[in-house]
Amino acid sequence: MTVAAIVNPTKVSDLDALRSRLTTAAEQYKLGSLTWIETTPDEFGTTPAAQAVEDEASLIIACGGDGTVRAVLAGMLHSNVPLGIIAQGTGNLLARNLEVPLETTEAIATIFGGDDRRIDVLDISLGKGHRDFSAVMCGMGWDAAMMDVSESVKARLGWGAYAVQAARTVRDHPIRMRVQVDDGPEQTFYARTCLIANVGTLIGGLELLPESAPDDGTLEVLVFEPTTSADYVRSSWGILRGHGNADDPARTLLRGRKVVVTTAKARPRQIDGALIAEGHGFVARVLPKALTVRVPHN
Repeated sequence: MTVAAIVNPTKVSDLDALRSRLTTAAEQYKLGSLTWIETTPDEFGTTPAAQAVEDEASLIIACGGDGTVRAVLAGMLHSNVPLGIIAQGTGNLLARNLEVPLETTEAIATIFGGDDRRIDVLDISLGKGHRDFSAVMCGMGWDAAMMDVSESVKARLGWGAYAVQAARTVRDHPIRMRVQVDDGPEQTFYARTCLIANVGTLIGGLELLPESAPDDGTLEVLVFEPTTSADYVRSSWGILRGHGNADDPARTLLRGRKVVVTTAKARPRQIDGALIAEGHGFVARVLPKALTVRVPHN
């Protein structure tokens, strides 16, 4: 047996210290030796994760930001190998939503002494044969435009960098988009954003979709369609309170297992808070309980 640690070296200040701690923990818990793998600009973690599964690793650890976690989980789908997370990014969205500790010592304790939880995964088709996976969310429109922040600004302001960018882009024109959920009718919206979520908490701990659960086999679809300043104020207040969908006319909430979003013009898109290439929408499908994650012991 082995423990595979897939680490983004740009996110860790002391690689030798982390490697030593993980090696010691693997030995103490009798999980075998530690295989240490550092990601590169050409390999984000998917291939080594898939190889670790094939080699029958007892545990795979992703250490980095949301992008590293997303890449690693893509190589682990439908296996019984648990994913441990040492969150080192700006958003750390999956860790936050599963209540995985953000402090490294506590995260390591969870990885080696926590419980296993099976969660759903988004299978996202981006067009032209491109495919990605996420355990958090994807979207297009305003939510993607606010992610266009440099690494230096994120390093200086943290998640507040996204709030600044959101204010800058709040006056962008709405997008005409068509949304179809499962086999239902196609609906047309003139919206600021369309968000497809497996979990509900955003950067800064904001409860955007408190109805969402990571293991219910369903995706939540939020279409935000404000027309006045009052709409923004009301919706923002609802988010800050952790509710507001039912009585907010600017927010349309849909649920399903497959979601198709299309636009006439290419628009900004994001996955797990990371800006990706503009496109004419996407198709998101839920993969029920396709990933096992190590979470704090109840």
